[in-house]
Amino acid sequence: MAASNTRTLPKIALGRTGRQITRYGLGGFHQVEISSEIVEQVIDAYLANGGNYIETARSYGRGASEEKIGRALEGRRDQVVLCTKTGAKTAEDARRELEQSLQALRTDHVEFCLFHGIGEGELDTITAKGGALEGLQKAVDEGLIGGLAMSSHWPPVYLEAFDRLPLSMILIWCNYLDNLNFPIIPDEIIPEARRRGIGVTAMKPLADGYLYRSVEAAVRYSLGAGAEVIICGTNSVEQVNEVAAAVRKGPADEAMRQEIHRDAVDLGRYVCRQCGECPSALMEAFRLEGVFDRQMIDYLTHDPADYALRVRLAHWFGGRERAAGLFAAAGYDAGELIAAAARVECPYSIDVERKARIATAKLTDQKVNLV
Repeated sequence: MAASNTRTLPKIALGRTGRQITRYGLGGFHQVEISSEIVEQVIDAYLANGGNYIETARSYGRGASEEKIGRALEGRRDQVVLCTKTGAKTAEDARRELEQSLQALRTDHVEFCLFHGIGEGELDTITAKGGALEGLQKAVDEGLIGGLAMSSHWPPVYLEAFDRLPLSMILIWCNYLDNLNFPIIPDEIIPEARRRGIGVTAMKPLADGYLYRSVEAAVRYSLGAGAEVIICGTNSVEQVNEVAAAVRKGPADEAMRQEIHRDAVDLGRYVCRQCGECPSALMEAFRLEGVFDRQMIDYLTHDPADYALRVRLAHWFGGRERAAGLFAAAGYDAGELIAAAARVECPYSIDVERKARIATAKLTDQKVNLV
């Protein structure tokens, strides 16, 4: 049953796209986890809250997310800006995936199509003759796509892509855990996108669900940390209403973001806030620990559900080898870092020496569980 809009969500101009987008976008990944009936209820609730941006991908459940969303949007497709993604690297594969997406979504166009999860070194293939860019640009010219966008799980790729892809927007993670692990996101990538007029949408505002205890704080932090639109893969009516209510309260200002860094239960007495009290080499080691496992595995006491979530999400970005390689290349001496840590009094009550022992053990492939 079609929903009537009974509430409103704040909107924002998405970069220089000319589109006014609600600051809460509905993500499609978690629609794979629920039945078509519940997907329809979720989309009903989202539209009733005034939402107008829905995003999915061909790879989500091998098209299942697109099928469910397309079915739920039938008869009201014109109410939303609709986006999908392709992981294809060649023009032929990108065209085939796009046509499959359009069929599944029951539409003749999407407003945006994203290059999905671009890996390090893959831009050469995508932009080469016969590459995915060629195929999707042709689809733009034909009116099948309104604009091109991208996502990646390795931040430096965005900076390279700004000069190599005709981007209308980016999708990048932005939350109060991973902004500490990957400060390049708030410090370099988001400001550069803004400077170029490229829209900024944020995935993982709840850090893949890790911040489930702090939904309002997480949502407002992400909006205040540079995201124009948060993309939240809500999979229940209750979650939709909770996120929408948080968005309506507005972005967190700098004071509130600092308060979240200080008090967030999810960060606790282990995650480095990059406050500057530690020597720069030690803060860099903790940042590399964030690349290694998002600083989630801390060898502290946790209840079973929390521990299971940490283990599942810690290596989501596959950064273990990359982090260890960067640590080795920097030439850090673990003993010197630990000695420096012993002299630090952390304003966040972190046992810095203990953390340094754990972080350096992780990054040098030692038996960290014996630390």
